[in-house]
Amino acid sequence: MSTPSAPTIRRLIEHIARGDAEALDGRGVNASHRVVDGERNLSVKVHCEARSTARELLRIRSVDAELRGTAWYPPVLNIGFHGEERPRLVVVRPFAPGEPAQDTRDHIDQLALVLRDLSGRTARTAIQEELIADYASPWFGAGERERTIGALDGEGRSLVRSLDIHLDDLRTSALRLTRTDEPVIYHGDLHGRNLLTDGSGSPTVIDWDETGYSLRPADAGKALWLSCRRGRGDFELDPVAARRFVERLHTHLRIPYARTGDVAKLGAIWFLPRSDHLSLLAERDAELVPWYLGWVSRFWSRFEANTELLLRTAEALDARGSTDDEQRS
Repeated sequence: MSTPSAPTIRRLIEHIARGDAEALDGRGVNASHRVVDGERNLSVKVHCEARSTARELLRIRSVDAELRGTAWYPPVLNIGFHGEERPRLVVVRPFAPGEPAQDTRDHIDQLALVLRDLSGRTARTAIQEELIADYASPWFGAGERERTIGALDGEGRSLVRSLDIHLDDLRTSALRLTRTDEPVIYHGDLHGRNLLTDGSGSPTVIDWDETGYSLRPADAGKALWLSCRRGRGDFELDPVAARRFVERLHTHLRIPYARTGDVAKLGAIWFLPRSDHLSLLAERDAELVPWYLGWVSRFWSRFEANTELLLRTAEALDARGSTDDEQRS
């Protein structure tokens, strides 16, 4: 049986330009489309100009080579640049059937298994240093530049106060969790709504825009905050979901309960708005900036109470584990 040829980027972009593609919802800086090409149902991601670089292409290709054949990973079918004056990086994958969970708490068990798989995936070949980065990386040595969000009014000013209060502590936690050995594969936006299920019970992990390699459990930190909420748009953690997530971190990723606070603070770095990200959002749609600032402001308004909940949860689980160990001995 012959293998289907790779779908050409030019032809897929023509589909999109003619209006033959379905634009997929999202508030990110890249644009996603569903394209039917012959008998194939494809996902076409068109990266914004600022993220259409040779480095981005190399990151995605490198991770794709490592993860091909993994059950939950949709492989790259084609990747390259389109356009002459303003070339955009285009990534083509199979379109993943299924729907995201309306409640991300429903996916915690599946998510933990994916996190476990990724945490054990060190690169099989030497990785260029420029490919090793996560959302915490820009905040080491560039914090003052990122404080340019202080020029914003309203929500921006309250966020700067959060940055001033918490940044040193967040960076300290990130450093405590930083490995000195080989980096592991990093998804970049792993949470329940990026796991699609089609009824078979096997998920597909989508949205690999930020993928690369990290020396920290960055996926776990971000997923904790995005997967244990009571509902979308809010950041009140559900105690039952938080307990289950912290248990899975300990069981599947071998993260000590005493490090739960550090994992939470590492993940919180993602909710510090960066100046370049705000600029990219404004380029796509100016209305996204006030929406985004309000969204992360809700995160910081609950950060201290939520962190206390996680610490109490981890302490109780640690105490229970110690008691169980004593009883078994």
